[in-house]
Amino acid sequence: MVQNNKIVQSDDMCACSIEGLLEEKKDENRLCSSNPNDVEVFVDPDPEKISQKFYLKRMTDGLPIIPPTKERVLKLLKYTDLDPNETVTVLPPRMGIATPEKIAINSVMAGCLPQFMPVVLNCVKSLSCEKFNTAGINATTHPVAICTIMNGPLSKEIGAGSGAGCLGPGNLANATIGRALRLCMINIAGAVPGVGDHATMGSPAKYSYAFGENETENPWDSLSVERGHDPSVSTTTTMAVEAPQNVNDHRSQTAEDLLDTIAKTASTPGSNNSHVPGEFLLIMSPEHAKTVYKHGFSKQDVKEYLHEHCIVDVELADRGGRKIEPEWIEGDHVHLTRSPEDIVLVVAGGVGRHSMLCHGFGTSSESVTLPIMLKKGIIPKSVEDFKK
Repeated sequence: MVQNNKIVQSDDMCACSIEGLLEEKKDENRLCSSNPNDVEVFVDPDPEKISQKFYLKRMTDGLPIIPPTKERVLKLLKYTDLDPNETVTVLPPRMGIATPEKIAINSVMAGCLPQFMPVVLNCVKSLSCEKFNTAGINATTHPVAICTIMNGPLSKEIGAGSGAGCLGPGNLANATIGRALRLCMINIAGAVPGVGDHATMGSPAKYSYAFGENETENPWDSLSVERGHDPSVSTTTTMAVEAPQNVNDHRSQTAEDLLDTIAKTASTPGSNNSHVPGEFLLIMSPEHAKTVYKHGFSKQDVKEYLHEHCIVDVELADRGGRKIEPEWIEGDHVHLTRSPEDIVLVVAGGVGRHSMLCHGFGTSSESVTLPIMLKKGIIPKSVEDFKK
């Protein structure tokens, strides 16, 4: 059971505290509390029973979970210098207190390996930044999800997928890190669909949305370097975006033609960007990036070109329900972005002339890039080392 908000092992079962769990004998509508001492949850070691019990209490994403036993949780906590009960941040809408222990518990449930802990911890920390607007992301009916982009040596060390299929199934780090962040949103922030998360339909991207940038095949500076970090520094960038939309262009041989295809794909009146211009994410494949780069386009050139050409007719731009501000109007159209800097450009993926476009949440949220703080004296093992 939980004593003083700490994990205590009993003889026949393991107990753990997660901010936001339902208490069987109390208010069934209370999904999260700012008081870390009022939740007591017993966890049976049987995986099937645990998954079913947690699901019935609306503590999962609907998929089976790994039982968050004391032993498993403590393995993740070895990868941080923070006290297990230290407040990392407070997450709306329920103002749940995110501690390393609670983050580790949700990471175990998601299937994370211990060395993934610094990444998940960093992502949760970024949610506290005011410009990210976690409260708005949870409260909106828009299907916005939290995307995590990993850069630097740690991304490679833990085996984060950055090549073929990096946005799909098959990579342990991508799948479980993205899922851990979503479980933290459910169990700590209280973002339970229909209760704290008001998305009309939601999105498959809310299950897991994380990948590494393909820095090896990127002809430009990586996202983290662009944002002022040394290549030796590992970072995470969290960004509120919709699920990715494919941009298929196998014919364009010039930078302008290819970027025109991307711009036309982006310029849709149904996106938030059309009525509240802001950031959007462009995940360019190595082959597309090579085409643009070899024609002399710098990363800044790409951003400026897309800012100029990603536009929507004024008469269609207000379909999102908000009034179009005069400063956003230029002639008979509006730009999807406020400036070239609103275009977050990364390179990822494998062979193929496809790119991915992810519309953002408009002016309501801005991406956050933070350096990952590793525990002193501990170098995370690679996935292969862990298997040994």
